[in-house]
Amino acid sequence: MSEQYGPPESYDPSLGDVPAAAQPAPGPKTPPSPRRAERAPARPAVPRWLGQLPYIFVLCGVAAGLAVVATNHFRRGSMLIAASVFIGALARLVLPESQTGMLAVRRRWVDVMLMTVAAVGVTLVAFVAKGQ
Repeated sequence: MSEQYGPPESYDPSLGDVPAAAQPAPGPKTPPSPRRAERAPARPAVPRWLGQLPYIFVLCGVAAGLAVVATNHFRRGSMLIAASVFIGALARLVLPESQTGMLAVRRRWVDVMLMTVAAVGVTLVAFVAKGQ
């Protein structure tokens, strides 16, 4: 069942001999949004890959810390992991949203707080654990 807009088969004398049914049916009366036409797509201030660098640095620091732990230096490796997570928290605190990459997961203060707590926790475990 198709619903047709306007009166069916009506005749508009201003159009001459063309019946109204041959005219296209009028669409919705709402005009397109003016904001969409005015707003141009914004280019990011930095290239997309450059915004991922802080995240990549944190991942490399954690990977290096895990490699040091694997070589039987638990405290040094744990401190390296904690330092890289803390640097990630500082990067999240200082850098704008466009440059933090995947470090920006939640609100800024939540991300910074969770990464700082994780870094302090890993540091405490490194000092409390027995061994080298």
